[in-house]
Amino acid sequence: MKKSAVLGILLLSSTLLGAELPSPEPESLVGLGYVFPSTANAPGANGAYFKTRMVLTNPHTTRILLAAVLDTQTGSAGIKTIILEVGETRVYENFLQDVFAYTGGGGVGLMEVTETRPFYASAEVWAENANGRFSTSLFGMGIADRVVNLANKDTGYSLAAGVRVNASNRANVGCVNMYYAAAQVRADVYNESSATVPAAQLVLDLPGSGWAQTSVPVTGENIRIFFWQLTAAENPHGTYCYAVNVNNQSNDGTSIPAARIDRIR
Repeated sequence: MKKSAVLGILLLSSTLLGAELPSPEPESLVGLGYVFPSTANAPGANGAYFKTRMVLTNPHTTRILLAAVLDTQTGSAGIKTIILEVGETRVYENFLQDVFAYTGGGGVGLMEVTETRPFYASAEVWAENANGRFSTSLFGMGIADRVVNLANKDTGYSLAAGVRVNASNRANVGCVNMYYAAAQVRADVYNESSATVPAAQLVLDLPGSGWAQTSVPVTGENIRIFFWQLTAAENPHGTYCYAVNVNNQSNDGTSIPAARIDRIR
């Protein structure tokens, strides 16, 4: 690739998922950009190996160019370009390996480089065992879903509810930071016995363009997790958080994105 083309992609990455990026409306599944905050190409519990299936479609009569970024525990794994021809649907069964040659967990950002032509993207984390294939569908998040930032004196919170941890199910919580400066996120965890005081409080330290995930350390059938970003006031791209329930026997999962609630009513 020519130096000018590389520079162009790097410049695009500085605005990737930035303040100008609109979020798909709730009634629409097609947008100009997406954040998938929890993706994997890694071994897991009970002998499972988790991969990320990604489906991308160009609905236009001209080719489009997508910029893809992968943020990991140690920072950015780079920027890749994906060309979709007219009407093309591209399916990656192991997106992190196929596009980034990366093993581990992380968050993926996708954007149409001109910011004018919407495209379709869907993703799932999947694995197989003796009983067949099992998977966790992922939510494509947008700029409106970024975690409430207390450093910017935002009001409200970001919430993931309905999390379950018991003898049969475990849960993880994580965040991805789509900005080059480090960020810190606090997660207050409540269960049925902690109405006013958190049962646990977690702090996730995210490097610039980084990702982190940890287990939920309390038990309950209806756990609520409240998220706030504490640092990096100048963070126009935002951080995006989630919880995920996983069945201990089947490894089947449910992804729960942290929904932003700007006002306390």
